[in-house]
Amino acid sequence: MNNSNKTIAVIGKAALVKVFRAIGYDCFYDTAPDAVIARCQALDTAGYKIILILEKTAAQIGKYLDSRAGKPYPIIMPIPDTMTPRHYGMERLKANMEKAMGIKVGGNV
Repeated sequence: MNNSNKTIAVIGKAALVKVFRAIGYDCFYDTAPDAVIARCQALDTAGYKIILILEKTAAQIGKYLDSRAGKPYPIIMPIPDTMTPRHYGMERLKANMEKAMGIKVGGNV
């Protein structure tokens, strides 16, 4: 965890996540669901504000993400990857936006 302000971390398969290191984000190459949950908890304790997780990995820890629904930080967001249909990430983003605004948003994903 080399980012002194510990703002943004990215979790997922190394080949897809390493690009984020070039723009200054801390990258972690966990992919097993239990390891990803443990990493999220460690990043929360360390003070990270945003955690980006590759969509395929995020889909595997949906229950954990749901259990954090009322917590403001860290914000844990799935991001599209090149190997997963983008439905999970878009559905989760849509649900979070609806919760935040209190109205239904967008069309079919």
